[in-house]
Amino acid sequence: MSTLREIIHENVREGELYEKLDRNWVRCFACGHCCKIPDGQPGVCKVRYNRGGTLYVPWGYVGGIQCDPIVKKPFFHAHPGALAYSFGMLGCDLHCSYCQNWGDFAGPARFPLPAAGPMRVTPAELVLDAIRQGGRVIVSTYNEPLITSEWALAVFKEARGAGLVTGFVSNGNGTLQVLEYVRAVG
Repeated sequence: MSTLREIIHENVREGELYEKLDRNWVRCFACGHCCKIPDGQPGVCKVRYNRGGTLYVPWGYVGGIQCDPIVKKPFFHAHPGALAYSFGMLGCDLHCSYCQNWGDFAGPARFPLPAAGPMRVTPAELVLDAIRQGGRVIVSTYNEPLITSEWALAVFKEARGAGLVTGFVSNGNGTLQVLEYVRAVG
C-alpha cells in the first residue's frame, strides 16, 4: 500500500508560484511563509516540494467534493439560494488546533497512510459534476486553497467557460504574488 506522501507526489506538476535559488533551492510564493525549500524537501504545507531545483505542486486530484447551499459559505450574499460546489485538495500552511478540516483535508499530508486516497479527476470532470448537481458557484476550499492555486485556476478556467461563478475560501495567508496570480483569472 502506498503512503499518502507517495500518492501526493504522484499527482503533481511544476508550479508557477516560485523562484529558483542557488544550490537547487527554491522559494515558494503560494502562502505567507514564502518557504525557502532545499532539494528533496516539502514546504510547511507538506504538498509543495522541491525536486532537483524545481517546485512541484498538487495537480489532478481532489481530497473531497460536496455540493451545498451557498449559505454555508462566507459569501452567501453573492448568490442567495444558489448551490455551491466545493472541492478541496490536501495540505495547509497553518496548523490550527480548532480546524474542522484538519483530519480530512488540511492535515493528512502529514500522515503516513491514507484512510481513503485522493480521487483523480480533471477540471472538466469537476465542472460537469458541479453542473449535474445544480451548482452555480464552484469553490476551492476545505484545505488552504492558495497552496493549490495552480490546480484551482485550471478548474476555475473550465468553470467560467461553462458559466459558473468561482471563488476561494481561504485563511488569507497569501502573498502579493499569489494574489496577482489568482486575480489574472478574474
